[in-house]
Order: sequence, then structure tokens, then C-alpha cells
Amino acid sequence: MGVQLLAGFVSAVAFAYLFHVPQEQIFRSGVAGGMGWAIFLLTKGGWGEIGGMFMAATVVAVLSEIMARRWRQPVVIFLIPGVIPLVPGGKAYLTMLSFLQNNYLDGLELLVSTVFLAGAVAAGIILASSVFRVYSRAKHHKGEVR
Repeated sequence: MGVQLLAGFVSAVAFAYLFHVPQEQIFRSGVAGGMGWAIFLLTKGGWGEIGGMFMAATVVAVLSEIMARRWRQPVVIFLIPGVIPLVPGGKAYLTMLSFLQNNYLDGLELLVSTVFLAGAVAAGIILASSVFRVYSRAKHHKGEVR
């Protein structure tokens, strides 16, 4: 588990560097990626792979929103590198490989799994971002009389 956690952290840091994240935020982006991967590993057993992916993406998005407000940075500084470890790229590769090897049944099964995993990542991000947007609007408009 420790090696996998480190791998999630390092991959997020590497992508943060590639995406020119400000130097002082690269480590924090790595923390978001490592935390997301750890949540995925911890929850996929009980919630299944798709549920674990959803939970991990939601945690990364919430953590990114919190860090963005704390350090006054755009959310994408933490969110994009944070979800990189969750992207089902290996499964997408195996999907294409199955189709190229004329193994259509396995390819179709992998395709559906890959699409659901990617959808779980997107749904987790959308859910967390929407909740934060509603909270921010409510907080901002609290003092106004309509």
C-alpha cells in the first residue's frame, strides 16, 4: 500500500511539473493525487472498482477546492494533477489491444468498464464542484436581501 501511495503522489507531482503548476503548489498537488489513490485503494474492496473511483475523485475534488481557497489558487492547479492517478489509461490501453487482437468480447467488456471508470471520475468531480459552488453562492448572497 505504501508503494502504491507513493506512486500516486509521484505521478501527480510529475504531471503538476509538466503542467507548469507554481513551484510552491507542486507538493500539494502531489498530496491530492496520493490521497485520491489511497482512497481508491481503500474503498474499491467494499464499493467495487467504480464506487471506489467515484469516492476517490470526490475526495480529490473536495481537497482541491479546499486547498485552492486556502492558498488562493485556481482549483485546477490541484485538481488536474490530483485526478491523473485515477485516469483509467491502462484499462483503455488493454481495451484497444483486445480489439486489435480481434478479441471483441473481452474488448467490449473492457470498454464498458473503462467508460464507467472515467464516468465515475467525472461524476465525483462534478458532484464536489457543484456542492462547493452552491455553498459559495449561498455564503456570498447571505447578507443580501432579495
